[in-house]
Amino acid sequence: MTRSTARIRLARREDMPAIEAMHFLSVQALNTRDYTAEQIEAFISHLGTYDPSLIDDETYFVAEEEGRIVASGGWSLRTPQFDKGVEDAGNGPGSGHGMDQGMGQGMGQGMGLSPNSAKIRSIFVHPQHTRRGLATRLVQLSEEQAVMAGCRILELWATLTGVPLYCALGYEEVGRIAFAAPEVQPLLSVHMAKLISTGTSEDGPSGGRAPRSGESRSGESRSGGSRNGVSGASAA
Repeated sequence: MTRSTARIRLARREDMPAIEAMHFLSVQALNTRDYTAEQIEAFISHLGTYDPSLIDDETYFVAEEEGRIVASGGWSLRTPQFDKGVEDAGNGPGSGHGMDQGMGQGMGQGMGLSPNSAKIRSIFVHPQHTRRGLATRLVQLSEEQAVMAGCRILELWATLTGVPLYCALGYEEVGRIAFAAPEVQPLLSVHMAKLISTGTSEDGPSGGRAPRSGESRSGESRSGGSRNGVSGASAA
């Protein structure tokens, strides 16, 4: 892997057309192994790839190389707003990993992100600039910024394509969620989490691991919860 020398900076409103064009290319080229063409089109059209308010919050970044935006990503304390059509599609890491495994189970229960966590949001890389460390740099920068803001719980909803990246960066699968879109099979997304350990007893009974499906951050059983949508993919 040739590491990219791209410069990472805060995204600006005037970057939005270039960000959106890069996201479109990324999803169309990199997600075909895990989703059908119809699902990808529905993802772009109905769920969207990012929340521009993160630009105003100064928590969204772009990687720029030779004047072109080749990757983007960030973090937020905001909960993603894609909260309709969510189905619990599995029971955490112990469940099957196929698209159809558990599909339709637990309808309407949703698997909400914690209101107290920092959410890693919308990590995308241009298809001609993959495997150069850009996604890792963006995630790690977002994590550093979130920790500086006082957050110790990091969460995201990843596409199936993005799961290997987040596993390599220390995230654990919490559960799988199906997002409904018109006239296509539901889009499977993976709820992942990471606890930043301080090395003290304050880390709680979970011992620094991510909470399992149906478990609160304190290790107790969780019922209900908010129904929050996918963070644009985090598909890099």
